[in-house]
Amino acid sequence: MIARHILLALSAATLASADTLINTLQQNGFGDFASIYQDADPSILSSVDAGSNMIIYASKNVQGTTNSTLRRRGSTTNTQIAAMSSVQKTASSSKKLRFKRHQADSSPAVYQSLLSDPEIVNLGPGVNQSLVERPVEDVPTVFAGAGKAVLVVGDDIAFDGGVIRPVDSLLEIPGSIGNTLALFPQLSNFTALLNQFNLLKPVSEAAGITVLAPEDSAFAAVDTSRLTDEQMVAILSQHVIVNYVGYSPRLKDGQVLNTLANGTVTVAVRDCGVYFNGAKVTAADVIVGNGVVHTVASVVGSEDGDDTQKPLPLALLPLLDLVFE
Repeated sequence: MIARHILLALSAATLASADTLINTLQQNGFGDFASIYQDADPSILSSVDAGSNMIIYASKNVQGTTNSTLRRRGSTTNTQIAAMSSVQKTASSSKKLRFKRHQADSSPAVYQSLLSDPEIVNLGPGVNQSLVERPVEDVPTVFAGAGKAVLVVGDDIAFDGGVIRPVDSLLEIPGSIGNTLALFPQLSNFTALLNQFNLLKPVSEAAGITVLAPEDSAFAAVDTSRLTDEQMVAILSQHVIVNYVGYSPRLKDGQVLNTLANGTVTVAVRDCGVYFNGAKVTAADVIVGNGVVHTVASVVGSEDGDDTQKPLPLALLPLLDLVFE
């Protein structure tokens, strides 16, 4: 009992002695990163005052990453960078989720950042941009924007408003679905079909969605000449989950989610992976301004079921229009 009181006293003393964010950054080799906060809107710093319980994802490799971010998004400001790097430590998390053979000790989590710029964020009224932190091959990894993932490279450093979590690169600002899909050559068929059937704009403008993007190999065997425009729109729309941002830590076995095609998909979470109507997720958590994109290995069918190893055969695709009539 005495030892417990000593530990509590030491913990309280540590918190009391913690310095400000700027001072702690500068004292630990994050001087360039500290300048981003100093140049940002003062409201960002006021949000991480003493007792605010924040996580600050800070990188010592700032200059090169900042330049690449600015090249991709000419309107990016230090305010936006600082806001994306600051997350509420008390934000939602969920049970441990295993992808393939990735089994780490820490549980994946979804954190809501301070980024709320309406030119970038479209997740619904009052919802800030989120990011995902989850282990990849036992290494804590942060998924933020532009299809990029950064690694956590050090222990948390306490300051009076929370902790600084060192990462190997600056977090990227999320872009639109169109710009983000263009970064992935293996999704070129899906992207081209969205453009061809005039779906890219409405998908990009919808608030709070999840896109299931089939790899090129999934569409390569589809003879689109046999399908009507209505059939193709129905198939593509089945790959867009509406009114739900399915970051991987939030996905639960047995979830039934609505799609843009007025259909549903059922989530299956297994030790061997995560599936949507039997289509296996091969790359998760590509963060975009209005939601998240997961790459899947096959075309997502309209029939629910628990057979996670057998996605809908491509030969059945022409029959999908019967489901959506």
